[in-house]
Amino acid sequence: MYYDYTYLMYALPVLLISIICQIWVSSSYRKNSKVSPGNGITGKEAAEIIRRKNDYPVDIVVQGPRLSDHFDPMRNVVVISQESEKSSVADIAVVAHEFGHVQQKFSSSFVYRVRSIMVPVTNVGTQIGYILFFIGLGLSMLRLSEIGLILFSTSVIELHFQHTPT
Repeated sequence: MYYDYTYLMYALPVLLISIICQIWVSSSYRKNSKVSPGNGITGKEAAEIIRRKNDYPVDIVVQGPRLSDHFDPMRNVVVISQESEKSSVADIAVVAHEFGHVQQKFSSSFVYRVRSIMVPVTNVGTQIGYILFFIGLGLSMLRLSEIGLILFSTSVIELHFQHTPT
């Protein structure tokens, strides 16, 4: 059975970069969660202010661990983590980010429409991509690893649209 090790030269850096990015986000959040915004506003209060000033027809729900924040466009719910009850620059920034998605939806932006198509694909792709990639490598089935890598890479496409201005 032949195994092409040059494949690893391309695949492993991608996985390594994604791990580094996750560590960077967590580290940045941890560092900035200790920084006071100076006005005592919590992330939850910032969410209420943004919703009220823009008259967004969304509910705000506080639940889940740190960095589990998200906007559910089907139910028009902004879910913010329990950490957002603290007063920190990080928590306000995360809340503002989620309300950026709300703004995209209610302004009917092209970015939002593309993103709403991509999110289900990327959710499946990132979950299954890792598994197929490692199973393919372990069984020397390079086609299976390639499919896993392609599925995982859809997360990059979605991230591009998630952070593109409207």
